[in-house]
Amino acid sequence: MFANYPQYEYHFAQVQLILFMLGMGATLRLNDFTAIVREPRYFAAGAAGQFLVTPLLAVLVNRWFDLSPGIAVGLILVAAMPGGTLSKVFTYLGKGNIALSIALTGCGTLAAMVLVPLLLRTLAAGYVPAEFEMPVGRVMLDLALYLLLPLCVGMLLSRLAVPWRFTFSKWCIRLGFVVVVVMVTGSLASGRIRPAELGWKVPLAIILFCVLAQQAVMLPFRVLRWPRADCLSVGVEATMRNLNLALLLKALLFPVSEKGTDALADGVLFVILFYAGVAMIVALPLALRFRRMARREELAKPQAVAVASDE
Repeated sequence: MFANYPQYEYHFAQVQLILFMLGMGATLRLNDFTAIVREPRYFAAGAAGQFLVTPLLAVLVNRWFDLSPGIAVGLILVAAMPGGTLSKVFTYLGKGNIALSIALTGCGTLAAMVLVPLLLRTLAAGYVPAEFEMPVGRVMLDLALYLLLPLCVGMLLSRLAVPWRFTFSKWCIRLGFVVVVVMVTGSLASGRIRPAELGWKVPLAIILFCVLAQQAVMLPFRVLRWPRADCLSVGVEATMRNLNLALLLKALLFPVSEKGTDALADGVLFVILFYAGVAMIVALPLALRFRRMARREELAKPQAVAVASDE
């Protein structure tokens, strides 16, 4: 039943992103994004962690575990990716700063056009073809059609104060979650990921990298006591990578060999697919914990107001 799921996965990813951007856009205002410009340090810290810290962590994990070339290159490729479509889902679930998450994804995707080839040629030298070029046109088209356009439509509804915009937002987000469930089920049932085939070391290395990347990017926010919502946004953004782009680059860099199995290509593909599952498992408890924190903050506000009024 799920044997043909992989060929439809990219379309499912597009649909869920459109639904979430429409739904979230209907609750956002332009001020949510201008606030990021007025206070850019949270954005800068998140971007630096995503494109500087996490690739270095990938190199360290590769050395600690002495991973094979295919797995090592796959880990570096994942580390070089910008935030993915599902990062907005988990940010929304954890009551994070959705505008910051969207800004990091959009700007990170643009920056990836330059940074991804640079990181691959620097950290995976010898495995990246000299003629490799980023598929700029395709990436820009996806960014415009599936992120920016539905976001602008949703924000237009918010701007016009359409009475049914909140109902519209709820149903878009609910349908988006349904598509996500289908994607998770399809990925698991299609049998593409078989961790046992590579022993314990490779899965453990990928899990460790995912957890370290998440926690390292969030560390400055915790130490400096920066806003909870922004802390969650950068943590989720560093965890949920654009693995559709990673799969596209894998196909360009390491196409399926006509001779059959290719250890390097198979290793890269395994990392991308296994990381997709790990990222959701790692991001979910983080989002739920921050959601509980947000609820406690909301409950504490009326009490603080009451105390202040008594004084």
